[in-house]
Amino acid sequence: MKSLSMNKVGKWCAAVIVAIASMFCFAAPAMANNHADTAWSAYLKKWETADTPNRQKQDASYAYIKADAITENRTVRVWALSFNNGDVGSDTVKIKAKNSYFISQYAYEWNGYKPRQIHLRLQNDLAYGTTTQAWGVWSPDSV
Repeated sequence: MKSLSMNKVGKWCAAVIVAIASMFCFAAPAMANNHADTAWSAYLKKWETADTPNRQKQDASYAYIKADAITENRTVRVWALSFNNGDVGSDTVKIKAKNSYFISQYAYEWNGYKPRQIHLRLQNDLAYGTTTQAWGVWSPDSV
C-alpha cells in the first residue's frame, strides 16, 4: 500500500511540474502599448495647423484617429510627427466625420524600437473660407 500511495504522490508532483512548465512555454509575451483614446479638438483657419498633445508611442502599430465631428462635412488631413516636429515617415490621411483611421508611421522603429513621444498634426484639406472645427479621439498605438 505504501508503494501505491507514493505512486499517487509522484504522479501528482509530476502533474504539478508539467502544469507549471506549460505556463512558461505558452505564456504570451507582455506587450506594452498606449492605445487608450485621448480627446482632441482643432480650430483650423485656411492652411493653419493644429496638433494633438504629445503621447508616448510604445510599439510598432499604426497611430489611430477618429473624428467625431468636422464642420460642414469637410475633410481634414492628418499625419504624425515626433515631439519636436521631426519626421517619423508618416502617411497623410484625409479624415471625415464619424470615421476611424489608422496612420502608418515609423516613430518607434526609427527610435531603435524604443518608446518615443509623438503627436498628430491636423490641417484643412482645402483653404476653406471659414474656420473648420473638428474633434474626436486619438491614440499613438492602435493594438
